[in-house]
Amino acid sequence: MKAATQRQLVGILGLAGVAAVAFLFASPETVISELESLASRPVLFIFALSTLYLVRPFLLWPVSSIALVLGYLYGVELAMGLALAGAALTALPPYLIGRYAKTDIGLFGSLGSSGETVVDTVGEFRGVVAARFSPIPGDPISYAAGLSGVSLRPFLAGTVVGEIPWALIAVFTGASMRTLSLSEFAVSPELLLALTGISIIVLAGPIYNRIQTATTG
Repeated sequence: MKAATQRQLVGILGLAGVAAVAFLFASPETVISELESLASRPVLFIFALSTLYLVRPFLLWPVSSIALVLGYLYGVELAMGLALAGAALTALPPYLIGRYAKTDIGLFGSLGSSGETVVDTVGEFRGVVAARFSPIPGDPISYAAGLSGVSLRPFLAGTVVGEIPWALIAVFTGASMRTLSLSEFAVSPELLLALTGISIIVLAGPIYNRIQTATTG
């Protein structure tokens, strides 16, 4: 058990190291500038956008930074569709890594077991939606969903629904900018608190029912 945990920690550190190196050598401003230059060439733009969404988890960039650019380039209507599709696409690599690493032993086994308990209590779709509404970073949620054995369809559906408020904020902010500036984007503490409250409300019913069943059973 201890050896398995050590191997898993080494794997986590290795993945974090790759992400840190990629972050140092891939400037968000440079990449976004290149993406912006392709806006008038739809085929190349979609290819570059899809590639960026797929590698984003390994660059340690928030997914909202790309949604911000989409809002700036295309306005709210088109950008929302692209941002939500991108949110589902960019969640796949960490989710699939989590599914591949799923095991019954070591640290991953403990995390997966805890996640399975939560999923059994609240359901796959509801659990993913609530987690996405919360201010928890998106990539750990995707890894945890994979380790917990969440099925692909509810994971993707829950991701799209749960990312709606975050995508709306980023897209509207980008659409309102006269000049693109990633540094200007920030989410207010009040909004974080409100979405955390919604997340708790989404989970409250199933958790209460589970407690009631446990105490009366």
